[in-house]
Amino acid sequence: MNTTAYVLTALGLVSAQIGYLRLARYFGIIDRPNDRSSHTGLTTVRGGGIVFFVAELLAFWYSGFAYPFFFLGLCWVALVSFLDDVRPLPGGYRLVAQCVGMALLMYQTGAMDQNGWIVGAWLLVGVGILNAYNFMDGINGMTAWYSLVTVGTLGVWQWQRQPAGEESFLWFALIALLVFSVVNARRQAICFAGDVGSVSMAFIILLPMVELINRTHSYLPVLLLAVYGVDTVLTIGQRLYQRQNIFRAHRQHLYQWLVHRLNWPHLAVSGLYALAQLAINTVVIQAAGWPVGEQWWLAGAIVITLTGVYASLKGYLRNK
Repeated sequence: MNTTAYVLTALGLVSAQIGYLRLARYFGIIDRPNDRSSHTGLTTVRGGGIVFFVAELLAFWYSGFAYPFFFLGLCWVALVSFLDDVRPLPGGYRLVAQCVGMALLMYQTGAMDQNGWIVGAWLLVGVGILNAYNFMDGINGMTAWYSLVTVGTLGVWQWQRQPAGEESFLWFALIALLVFSVVNARRQAICFAGDVGSVSMAFIILLPMVELINRTHSYLPVLLLAVYGVDTVLTIGQRLYQRQNIFRAHRQHLYQWLVHRLNWPHLAVSGLYALAQLAINTVVIQAAGWPVGEQWWLAGAIVITLTGVYASLKGYLRNK
């Protein structure tokens, strides 16, 4: 992309963001806090992350309609997620849409050509990431900043390994995240990403992540979601142990406890998660050329360290 294309894309996405905010207020697409929300405002627009989908629509056109099955899957999950933002849908509808979307993404990347159990594992992990990413939206700036770090790292990694075709999808997403940050990463958010934004961003991230795993024959790219991933997996484990319904809204994530029990500002927590992930990403990119055995040792060290931090902080905060 040249400078003119960047500027025109940014202006187009700013216009799309402003236009959506006005339409959402007119039609009453307003966020209504639930048991997972970390805010109480009743005037915050929901679904502002639709700008991520608009960005990918522009990228699809700019790239000469590259990755058609990926884009079809994105359209499907974004549509169902947006409908859920407007009026809550049964969980089964969302799950089916996400499975169809993941199947299309896997077909696009060639993941469908692998053994059956690997395909099943990819489908399970992919749908899990889509749902887990959705929980970020309760904290101002979390979706925006954490995604900026992840998308930026994926873009740098792809650039180092020669262009492969999906770079325009990443760069357009990066611009959309910067635009969205202006209205979300603030003390009083103007809008939240909504399901359409959170799920779409997770889906966008999965494309280059799967591509990198296929090309490098390494699962190191998964560590680009390590901070939030460990928080999510351990929180689910904790809730299962306590015999809670893991599909119901909650405030059990560590970042939610930091906000509600320590009274940390939303942006401080979001910044902490983003910086921690950035530090890990820096190490992960450097380790891309290491022998496989050393990569596994690194992955283990990162996961064990994050688990220890999570357990220590949860133990400290439990009685707060």
